[in-house]
Amino acid sequence: MSCIRNKVERRAARGIFARVVRLATLLGALAFVWACNAPPIVVPPPAVAFTSELFTDAEGAQHTMWRASQSFPLERASGAAFTLYNLNRKQGYIVVANDDGTFVSQPMEGETDDRISLYYVTPEGDYSDSICLLLREAVPFAPFCP
Repeated sequence: MSCIRNKVERRAARGIFARVVRLATLLGALAFVWACNAPPIVVPPPAVAFTSELFTDAEGAQHTMWRASQSFPLERASGAAFTLYNLNRKQGYIVVANDDGTFVSQPMEGETDDRISLYYVTPEGDYSDSICLLLREAVPFAPFCP
């Protein structure tokens, strides 16, 4: 009788040991996958200012054009590619920041209070959060969308 009980106890011990080994292997593999797929570092976006300019086209019609500028040095945005997208007009463009993180964009069409989505990607591949700004002349920065 004790021989049978010893066999049953050994089988039970082996079953528990096998479960522990499988669980440890699974957790180790999960840790390895997590370490290889680390989330990107998200950096906060800067606020920008917009200025309007009046342009006359070849036919004599006048259009209000807007420029976005980040005029304060921002080291974390050095050489970053800024994406500005007019959500109302479904148009956008990309501008690369200077070495000190400042930039002035090319002119874009828009109306006062158009919603502009803004984010940037650093040369290292880090993305900023995306923010929404109202296309409006404001000092020192454009207001956030409501």
